[in-house]
Amino acid sequence: MHIPATQEEFLDLLDQAIFETRDMLSAIESEGEDCELGEYTGVFEALEKILVGLHAEICAGRHAFDGAPLPYADLLARFRARIPFADILETLNQVQKGGFA
Repeated sequence: MHIPATQEEFLDLLDQAIFETRDMLSAIESEGEDCELGEYTGVFEALEKILVGLHAEICAGRHAFDGAPLPYADLLARFRARIPFADILETLNQVQKGGFA
């Protein structure tokens, strides 16, 4: 996976993570009780809120790429096996912790 080297590339990857999260929520909603990930709806809802908030912070110039893990790091650690796009989230977190190349 391409590692973002600029804030713009980071935002592009963040947009992809938001899209993937919303896509999962849509799939869970449309499949209803038959969806195996239905019990994780709360995880994806929390993840969406965090990602959208992070996007807003970055766009407003209020976010610091300071080495601290992103707010969803605990969710990612606990539910990684249930998040199909965990690699995107991990890449974003790596850039947050290590800075741009």
